[in-house]
Amino acid sequence: MRSLTETEMPWLKGLSLAGVAALALTACGGGEETAEESGLDLVNAGALTVCADFPYAPFEYYDEDGNEVGLDIDIAQAIADDLELELEIMQTAFEGIQSGVALNANQCDLAISGMTITEARAGNMLFSDPYLDDNLSVLARSDSGIETLEDLEGFEGTVGAQSDTTGAVEAGERGLDLREYTDAGLMLQGLESGQVDAAFGNISILAYQAAQSDDLVFVDEIETGEQLGIAAQLENQELIDAVNQVLADLEASGKLEELKEFWLHSDEAPDEADDEDDN
Repeated sequence: MRSLTETEMPWLKGLSLAGVAALALTACGGGEETAEESGLDLVNAGALTVCADFPYAPFEYYDEDGNEVGLDIDIAQAIADDLELELEIMQTAFEGIQSGVALNANQCDLAISGMTITEARAGNMLFSDPYLDDNLSVLARSDSGIETLEDLEGFEGTVGAQSDTTGAVEAGERGLDLREYTDAGLMLQGLESGQVDAAFGNISILAYQAAQSDDLVFVDEIETGEQLGIAAQLENQELIDAVNQVLADLEASGKLEELKEFWLHSDEAPDEADDEDDN
């Protein structure tokens, strides 16, 4: 049974929340044209409207003060700042995000929600360049008896995954008894309460959760070579070009890596709101 070690998930020390938030706010402010002047097609004039599925820590979640925080939120803020737009976050179910329905219904300009780029999804939306390499993984209850992936072969218990995710596909392909949840928060609650014995999901999510709980153990990583991207409507190439420029600038400056370290590997990231306080 594996639990994460400091070598596997090195905690970044000494980086303040205020400093990291400033990275996204100042990274890409050099553009001379505003969004309206550049002719970008936006849902709401003067605003960048972003669909995200809450809670999905550490990508997007509510902190104890009810603020929207996370890696995706900081990246979205950097894009909005570069385009001189106000950022508006719209809480949206992941099914509507990953299917392209939310974008095509003009609910938002961009979908930023820890979403894996897949061929099927790319048929319904236009993806940016990847901003994070990821893999799938398995998280289990410490009393489940699941210590390795081999322990899942012929496993008679129930495993969980968020609906419409690559984790749900992986669990199904393994022939496991799968219970699907509408969001990651409910999936993790189900795991902690014993509704399921293990959960399938991206390592960026489950490794983070393993570090937050003494009752959950990180079992193993499944090499899938997944990459996460930001999506817009298929015809909105201009907006995706702008997104790609922001991502390139963040990457070149080293600020994207700093954001990843802070949100994915640091104990400085803000705590999640209690379940009863979630927005």
